[in-house]
Amino acid sequence: MSSLHLRSATVTDIPALVALEKQSFSTDKISRRSFSYFIRKGHCSLILAMQDNELAGYALVLYRKGTQLARLYSIAVSDGFRGQGIANTLLREVQQRAAEQLCLFMRLEVRTDNDAAIGLYRKLGYHRIGVVKEYYEDGSDALQMEKSLGTASLNLHPTERYQQTLDFTCGPASLMMAMHKLDPGYSMSMQEEIQIWREATTIYMTSGHGGCSGLGLALSAWRRGYKVDLFVSQTSVPFLNSVRDPQKKEVMHRVHQHFLSEASGTDITQHYAPLSLQQLDHYLAQGAVLVSLISVWRLTRNKAPHWVLVSAADRHCVSVTDPEMDHEPWQTPLDFIDVPVSREEFIKMALFGRERLTSTLVIQKRG
Repeated sequence: MSSLHLRSATVTDIPALVALEKQSFSTDKISRRSFSYFIRKGHCSLILAMQDNELAGYALVLYRKGTQLARLYSIAVSDGFRGQGIANTLLREVQQRAAEQLCLFMRLEVRTDNDAAIGLYRKLGYHRIGVVKEYYEDGSDALQMEKSLGTASLNLHPTERYQQTLDFTCGPASLMMAMHKLDPGYSMSMQEEIQIWREATTIYMTSGHGGCSGLGLALSAWRRGYKVDLFVSQTSVPFLNSVRDPQKKEVMHRVHQHFLSEASGTDITQHYAPLSLQQLDHYLAQGAVLVSLISVWRLTRNKAPHWVLVSAADRHCVSVTDPEMDHEPWQTPLDFIDVPVSREEFIKMALFGRERLTSTLVIQKRG
């Protein structure tokens, strides 16, 4: 028997991949079109195990732009090659490739009744991080697992993610996750999401409904009993240059002045400077959580301001939870919870617009 040969997939492998997919899975199969996309355009590693020019198995790992997270999307071994350690070999290869992409963690989902696969993952150092009910097309649950690929040492209590229900409520959704992180008894709901938006909105953005300012969100957190420090790089009205209409500008200016007046009667501390990485480490070590404004350009090539939760950091990366999901069909909430972003990349993300606005809320329990 000839030795196993590993290589990247090409478009000529698509028929064999589709045949293996049909043999291996009754539901949740990758389509011919998706295989073509992954091979031609995908930010991924699609590795084949070949023996005597026959496809023995494959593993597909996806990378999310701007992060240091890899996700094992699918792995399959042909019936005629089972019991030869091919899945183990493929997993070790894609882990090495992910590490070469500077990924610090690999995540995956596996059926809770697939004892053989779970056993293999555990032998390779994966541990459970959660369960998703009715994850698969047939209604089966999925076990979520993770493995560190390097020397990252994030000590996480997994974040309970709240997905924003409206296009313009990333700020309220991130703030709710922060408050829930500090107080698991705090209830996250759409009613609360909209209420916080009403309290914190700056009324107008480029078009449509307005987003929330850092000061508005700080006031919402303070009203709910939390200690808040606000780090913002400018004293002017945030996002004012995103609108042209003079009347809209006037409304935004008046709302901001009202926020300033309200804040003067609170113990919210306003720092007119960006939050440094050293300060970020200091606050997180004290048990705080952060809500930070980022530009999603480095993630999605969309020039929009966006609020995210920051819950942990180590010397390599910052852990970010995003309340919004991109709309690629292969993405799941696992791609947006406690995502490792390099410290250098996070600092670049946390700058918005030509004014390079930074805005971060540090939220702590009182006492």
